[in-house]
Amino acid sequence: MPFGDLATLIPGLDPTTGSYLAAGFGIAVVVVGSRTLSRRTGIPYPVFLVVAGAAASFVPRLGDIGMNPRIVFLGLLPPLVYHAGLVTSPREFRSNALPIGLAAFGLVLATTFAVAGVAWALVPELGWVGAFVLGAAVAPTDAVAGIAVLSRLGAAQRITGILEGESLVNDGVALALFSIGVAAVAEPTGIVGGMLAFLRVAGGGVLFGLVLGWLASHVHRPLHDPASQIVVSLFLPFVAYLPADALGLSGVLATLTTGLILGQQTSSGLDPAGRIRMAEFWQVLVFLIESVLFVLVGLQLRQLVTAIGGYPLGHVELMASLTVVVVVVVRVLWWLAVPTLRWRPEGRVVDTGAVPWRERVALGWSGLRGAVSLAAALSIPVTVSGHPFPGRDLVVFATFCVIAVTLIGQGTTLPSVIRRLALGGHEAERRQRALAERRCAEAALLLLDRLLAEEEVPERAADLLRGRYERRLERAHLLDQDGRENRQATLLSMETIERRLLDVQHEALRELHRSGEISFAVLRAVRHEVDLEHARFEP
Repeated sequence: MPFGDLATLIPGLDPTTGSYLAAGFGIAVVVVGSRTLSRRTGIPYPVFLVVAGAAASFVPRLGDIGMNPRIVFLGLLPPLVYHAGLVTSPREFRSNALPIGLAAFGLVLATTFAVAGVAWALVPELGWVGAFVLGAAVAPTDAVAGIAVLSRLGAAQRITGILEGESLVNDGVALALFSIGVAAVAEPTGIVGGMLAFLRVAGGGVLFGLVLGWLASHVHRPLHDPASQIVVSLFLPFVAYLPADALGLSGVLATLTTGLILGQQTSSGLDPAGRIRMAEFWQVLVFLIESVLFVLVGLQLRQLVTAIGGYPLGHVELMASLTVVVVVVVRVLWWLAVPTLRWRPEGRVVDTGAVPWRERVALGWSGLRGAVSLAAALSIPVTVSGHPFPGRDLVVFATFCVIAVTLIGQGTTLPSVIRRLALGGHEAERRQRALAERRCAEAALLLLDRLLAEEEVPERAADLLRGRYERRLERAHLLDQDGRENRQATLLSMETIERRLLDVQHEALRELHRSGEISFAVLRAVRHEVDLEHARFEP
């Protein structure tokens, strides 16, 4: 039975619905399998998703599933961008503003023009504008896979922060350039006109996001119910993106700006349980969207191969190969050279970032491309003003090759690059966590002593609470003690013991429920408290 003929197994189910259900089931299996393989191999899970999608594209019916650019841009991209802005620290973003800004604007422009120059020289019939569209499509990075590797290996926080900040902004910059290039095919514009159009699209998007973020903050403020805040946060990305896009502004930058403004206010306006629910909701939603996008990227392979069938094979291979080389080389050279530049305006030395060379190498090799690039390429109209868009199929195929090579090639080698550069390890994060845990425990013990002195708490209760916070203080001291190997061995043994203690509590709860001594509601409530303790050890 061909894959997708689920209607023959379920009475009353039409073939179209059956195909979608089968495809959804297949994607779910691929997602779960990719996560499992990623944990075992250390390779980013998007690599497995794209490879599985590419293989599935040659399965009957599955290969016919298209990647609708409008669904990606209007339905899937806004939540991703909004959540990225929501969890970004404005302070850390400002502290790395110079290297982030140079990469998000300068590197995007350099990549766009370098790719455009090579593509125009190889395929003159593309025209400068068509080649420019290709350059803008492959310019933005997709940080999902790169950050997954960096976080797992405990790379320096600054690397992750710069990569996150760059990927936040460069999507909006590149898509603004892309939309200007597509429009220029129908109505050619000069350099000045292009610059003014870019300022209108990008600047207008940021301004729209600032206004919406200010208004939304007043809506968020009185909402202390987590469910209500989750519903509002779910609709805000579309409220930001869709009107901005309809006005011809950058919907990505509008959504990003809104998320940045609301990030701090949303978390501070919720109680602890509300913050946990909000974070868990968005974590699952973003994971599902990203997984679907990467599978859809792979599923386009067979259609793309069919579309370029009319072009000479050698011609296609040369253009795709050189496009990949230019994208990779320009990024590596940029990060090796630009952050070392300095200039002296009015006698002052201005540094462009002072990023250490090891971190620059890692950032240069972290330029993985993803679904946004392919969605942009697929959104290129087939005809413009009644004429075919020059070289559209070549542009789309070259974009797919850039995504596949950077994601699979760089994504699988990035862990070894991080290790060879000695950028792994969680030393800085461990020290900061030790400081935070120590200060929290000291503050709690100080308040407890004051309450006990004022006889506002029973002595027995104070003793029990003091024991809890003294244990946390001792854990903080262990985190911060000298001797890396000894510290790691101590922490591993502590973690093992605490995990076993929590497992025993879970077993005790299950036994109480089996014997009928507690209800299921009580089981869930107490189990949730134990789960929160257990969650501290999860990656």
